[in-house]
Amino acid sequence: MKFFLIRAFIYTSFLLIPTLLQTELNLHPFTQSAMMIFYIIFMIGQWFLLGKEVDHRFNIFFLANSSFDRVVYRLVLGMAVMAIYFNVIDYLPAKWTSNLFWLTWVVLGTFYSWPTRGKIIQETVTAYFSEFKFLDRFEKTLLILIITTFFISLPELPSLTNPDALKMFFDPLEKISAQFWIFLDVNYLPFKKYPSLFRLGWSMHFYFVGLGMFLVTTYALLRYFVSRRLSILGIFALVSSWPYTKLLAANSGASLLTTYSVLWIWSLIWLTRSSSYRVGLYWGLMFFWGVLINHAWAWLAIFQLILTYFFFLPGKTDWFKRQLLRYAIPGLLLSFFVAYFNRSAFNLSNVIDANYFSALIKIMNKKAFFSIAYLGLPLLIAKLIWSNRQFFRQINIDTKRIQQLFILLLILFIYSLTIDSYLLKGFSILWPTVLFSLVPLEILFQSISRLRSGRNMIYLIYIIICLLDSHLEVRLKVLLRMFS
Repeated sequence: MKFFLIRAFIYTSFLLIPTLLQTELNLHPFTQSAMMIFYIIFMIGQWFLLGKEVDHRFNIFFLANSSFDRVVYRLVLGMAVMAIYFNVIDYLPAKWTSNLFWLTWVVLGTFYSWPTRGKIIQETVTAYFSEFKFLDRFEKTLLILIITTFFISLPELPSLTNPDALKMFFDPLEKISAQFWIFLDVNYLPFKKYPSLFRLGWSMHFYFVGLGMFLVTTYALLRYFVSRRLSILGIFALVSSWPYTKLLAANSGASLLTTYSVLWIWSLIWLTRSSSYRVGLYWGLMFFWGVLINHAWAWLAIFQLILTYFFFLPGKTDWFKRQLLRYAIPGLLLSFFVAYFNRSAFNLSNVIDANYFSALIKIMNKKAFFSIAYLGLPLLIAKLIWSNRQFFRQINIDTKRIQQLFILLLILFIYSLTIDSYLLKGFSILWPTVLFSLVPLEILFQSISRLRSGRNMIYLIYIIICLLDSHLEVRLKVLLRMFS
């Protein structure tokens, strides 16, 4: 009864939110934004539950490096399935699309709220953040700083209200497919008659969903190379860096267009650890999601298949690999379907770009913390080459993961040079910088593992370093100006 009442209350509240937003347009902009964030959080919860339901129906069981692997996996899986469903119902007349949208949530609300579902879906999204229960005071404080910095770094909202103008604002180079815009259009269907609310929904989606997924996925990837404590520090260094804000100020769409690379690399590294051929379903749908964001990702499927089949699954039988590909076929077919219908937007007019290294150096110079990335990259290369030597044997970083990381980064670099340079822009340069900056600290912390007070002091120093050049006062000023 408790399970049913809580679920029914959540879904009932969700149905009342759009009505309240539509009838109370004179609400303060801050209140409207808070309610829109609540709407987005609800949608994220539905994607997670849908991903978990797909797991249950297909009997998908897999190994994970951290609990965040499961969070990212289920969110992306549920989001991709929901995108497919929304594109299907959009082909119906507008009245039927609206009716099916509301009927969907009534059916799902009843389905998930039914008491017997508690035996299958016992865990919520927050249950997968269990590793944060063991944080010490430094880490809890840092987590609060991350959340605070993330919220006050919201970029200025566009003044445009026309949907076509909004598309050009977020995607001036027209990289995003029409199917993604349909997904976004149906997802915020309750606000479509109110241009100001519709604009607010899209703007909040690009920031909170786009960059929220980016930060969570980056944390999951960092956990393959460094400890939990340093992974949290890396996320704080990323979100508090000035390039983080400047990239959003230059183009708010970068929060979605330039963040897929970390999901692609994390997915292939996690795939080799999962030990289940049924995760091929996620593999295909993950690639489908990338093609929705940028159709140029479709051509990378060939390299992805070759890498996974011949190099990234050592010790697996041919039968295992064939089953993995069989489960991935639906997602891959959908990817090529989207790429085919968006082929007119594809061009090679901006493929050669010699500013990669200058952009990387500029990011490193903008934040003092990133200066140690100059040491991290050579140390990873040395660990890969001289892994059998006494010094490098003491470094507890998996050589196999380093090899996979470098191979994927090299392929992505070559592919971006020849196909589309935008695949390696903005946040796609920022997250490798964070990773390389954490490697020297990981080696240092491993060498003084017995000196807890010494590690805490070093940790505190780097938190202060990240805070000093975070420009929090500028971000807060922008936020206050928007809602004043």
